[in-house]
Amino acid sequence: MIHFGKDAGRRNIQNPLAGLFAGSASGDRAAADPAMMQLLPLMALRTEAGASGLAAHRASRGEAANAFLAHAAILREIARRTGEVETLGRAASAVLRARTLAASDRRMQATALLAHAQILSLAATLFGDNAAADVALERLTEAADLPLDPVTHARLDALAASLLARAALATLGVADRGAASGQAAASALVSAARTLDGLAALGKLDDSEAHEVRCDHAELLIGAGQAAKDRHKLELAITLLEDMHDALDAAYRPLTWSRAEILRGQALAALGDLAGEAAAIAEGSVVLTAVWEESLASHSPVDAARAGHALGLVLQSLGEACDEDALFDRAIGAFGPALQALDAAPLLPLRSIVANDGAACLARRAERRGDLPSLIRAEEAFRETLKTQSAAADPLAWAVTQVALARIYEAEADLRGDTGERADAAFALASALDVFAEKGLRSLSEVALTALERVKAHA
Repeated sequence: MIHFGKDAGRRNIQNPLAGLFAGSASGDRAAADPAMMQLLPLMALRTEAGASGLAAHRASRGEAANAFLAHAAILREIARRTGEVETLGRAASAVLRARTLAASDRRMQATALLAHAQILSLAATLFGDNAAADVALERLTEAADLPLDPVTHARLDALAASLLARAALATLGVADRGAASGQAAASALVSAARTLDGLAALGKLDDSEAHEVRCDHAELLIGAGQAAKDRHKLELAITLLEDMHDALDAAYRPLTWSRAEILRGQALAALGDLAGEAAAIAEGSVVLTAVWEESLASHSPVDAARAGHALGLVLQSLGEACDEDALFDRAIGAFGPALQALDAAPLLPLRSIVANDGAACLARRAERRGDLPSLIRAEEAFRETLKTQSAAADPLAWAVTQVALARIYEAEADLRGDTGERADAAFALASALDVFAEKGLRSLSEVALTALERVKAHA
């Protein structure tokens, strides 16, 4: 577990920023207003973090706890956009400092516990840290026993529902357990979004918070629909996301809009895959292309990478459905920038997943074209990469390169006959699987295990 505390669009974005920094408390305002924070470019957000940190250390004792919480909120958003584990750790430290300063102020303690749970939940999302998710729920339980104002109460319920949804996604396909936990999580998410909507109507918070909860609901529906091959769930997700498409403006809520549109594109493509309808996959690719074109790695590297990764996968799926090689070229053209956006976050599992999917797409394109020279060049490139990587210093990057190399071996064996490539692929995958299992990376473990079973079946 990563420890985060001792206890544990480009379009018109500049116009809404006019006058944003007027006054001396812009950091506090940005932290208190998630919608405002979405508009800040990453570099401006880093500047705000520096200013808010200085302000927190200079604040009077009566104001210091709140100032440290504002500082933590900005640091958490930076970490969410970049995958910087150190920045997330600093956010947790600021929250723990606030808890110490809050002393007997029970309402402030509750707010600090919620902030700590938000950081732990983000750690679970970014790094696949299941233990962090468990501790986040513990913090929410502690906070629930303290006096809560309506906004804190609503945010607490929303985060608890999101954590339930995350747990439900992890149990999909496990007999009746996944379905039951999914239904409970969905009900909790609907209730939380409704409460946040009510508070937004009263001007107590921004409606983007309710939309983020709806994104969690849509993500749950998509996962459940794909796992159960349930067209109805995918259609429900699309309807939910189309409503958000009409309600959200990319110029004022760029990051929430991006997340919702990525999910809409994925849901459309999933429905197309399930129904065998290339038109729905194509519609998904159009949605994702629009998001990708709006995304700026300089604003949010993680969001830009997610858009490029999702687009690459859907273009590859469309290429298979339409038997069109040019779509594989476009897919590879999306995977590349997505991977580059995460160059500064080597510990982020998303980077490894993008690298693996990009390699798989490259191999599939070569297979379709019978392009053995391309596979040989790719093999040489991955071998050179392994020479510069250390399994001890960066085991995750090393393991992902092994998975990519194994996929190239498989494709070579398919094209020219097996002369030992499948055995090499099996060895590489087994080595990678050990690393993924040790780090508790379930999604990457499943990728490696599926590939290993495929290789053994053809041996």
